[in-house]
Amino acid sequence: MGETANVNKGQRGTLFPVKKDNGETLYYFSDFSEDLGSGGAGDVYKGYLCHIKVPKSVSIPTAINKDELIIDEHAPVAIKLYKNGQTPSSHRQLNGSVLVHKDGRVILIREFIDGFQIQPDIEDNPQIKELTFFQAVDIAWQLVISLNELHYNNTKGRSIVHGDVKGSNVIIRIVNLVKLAHQANDAPQLKIDVFYLDDDFSKPILRSRQTSQGTPEHLALEVLDGLYSEESDFYALGPLLFSLFGAKNPFKEIFEFRKSHPTMKPEDLVRHYIEIGFCAEGLFEHFASKPDDLILNLVKNFLKQIVAKDKHQRPSPDAILEFFTALRQWCLACQDKEAVANYRLRLIIAANDASWLKDEEQQKLFLALDKNIQTRLINLMTVKVRSQCLKICEHHDSQNNYLVHHIVKTSLQDLAHESQLREPSFLKSFFKHSVTPKELKWLLSCFEHQDYEEFFSQQKANLRKALLQCSQSEIKALVSVIVPGLENIRLLAQTQEEQII
Repeated sequence: MGETANVNKGQRGTLFPVKKDNGETLYYFSDFSEDLGSGGAGDVYKGYLCHIKVPKSVSIPTAINKDELIIDEHAPVAIKLYKNGQTPSSHRQLNGSVLVHKDGRVILIREFIDGFQIQPDIEDNPQIKELTFFQAVDIAWQLVISLNELHYNNTKGRSIVHGDVKGSNVIIRIVNLVKLAHQANDAPQLKIDVFYLDDDFSKPILRSRQTSQGTPEHLALEVLDGLYSEESDFYALGPLLFSLFGAKNPFKEIFEFRKSHPTMKPEDLVRHYIEIGFCAEGLFEHFASKPDDLILNLVKNFLKQIVAKDKHQRPSPDAILEFFTALRQWCLACQDKEAVANYRLRLIIAANDASWLKDEEQQKLFLALDKNIQTRLINLMTVKVRSQCLKICEHHDSQNNYLVHHIVKTSLQDLAHESQLREPSFLKSFFKHSVTPKELKWLLSCFEHQDYEEFFSQQKANLRKALLQCSQSEIKALVSVIVPGLENIRLLAQTQEEQII
């Protein structure tokens, strides 16, 4: 508990004046009897909008008796009292919140959200145990979207991470809606919303190292080195997703290890936590009705990917959004067989499951997808999978030139980008037979500009030879598409010249 709470708890509390831009002053009161949570940065209490019975000027937080005020119990707020030296993140502040100061301490007043948080043990989560599979999917989808909004729609300008995603920093609000007369009696009438709280550890997304902060059992390995990214936020979200889908306690083995090693340094504890991993015991068991094993296995394996030790083994933010969007749509389209098949394929591809590449019907389904969906899915694929997609296009004699072009272009772009990020030792082993990043960028330029003259020029004979002799399967597949295409353009140009002559 905070110092102020110990002093003021009871009928006497603190009046917090907040001056609005129009000059009007609003007053909030708390007697610190309703504790909403505590953390390393400060303590949070419930407060209320109020009015002073006998008007008087109050310009700073002031101790006051509760009976001097008219308390509006229908207008609650959350009041966070920061510990000395602690302040909200300078990179982001919750919308609709205000800051005041008292005795050198920062006080944050924000909207009070009535809902429940995600506890580690499912027995402490009665609301979660009552969720249907679709409702759990809907909450997971909202958590993903809300985290993406934190990452990319920061009003301060630069992209940021939350930095401390955990169960106590998430609120889930479920509201029962009034049914209309024309709606079926058994139709679900619930409105579910999710909110992220306490972004005190928010940081800009940078490639350079920053101060390592957060809750140990939620920290990704790279965060120990001060490297924050979208992936580190989603790693922290991972155990909450396990809980939503019914895991009995994702932290069971982690907490047991912590209890048996009370003197271990925090950074060493985190390394052990990551090696132990999150416990999936009980996953899906509480759902009265659930999907087939194929869908459940996809979800289980995808959750494990999100919390992979190696950042590069985790799905991208786009893949996570695609997966939970497709899963939600799959749940809603249960009566439409064609739509269900489409969403299932999107799930499989987003989860980086290669099984569809050997399934003739799913190959045809992919080739028949809307162009925008194809584009999105191709962007999620590895270069290796894309090269197999080229073979699928050839096998089915696909005339979709856009699809082939996008596969080739994105693959070359990714290979060229990868070459800039990897160490020279990696490049030496990866680009066998003299193929270098320089050749890849040159091939990409020729392909994008359809520059057959540059590609077939005598001056570039060595570059061309290196690419044609490359045995690396992904590059070989791209070259086998690009070279014939450029050759056809050259022959067409020559034919047109002969006709003119």
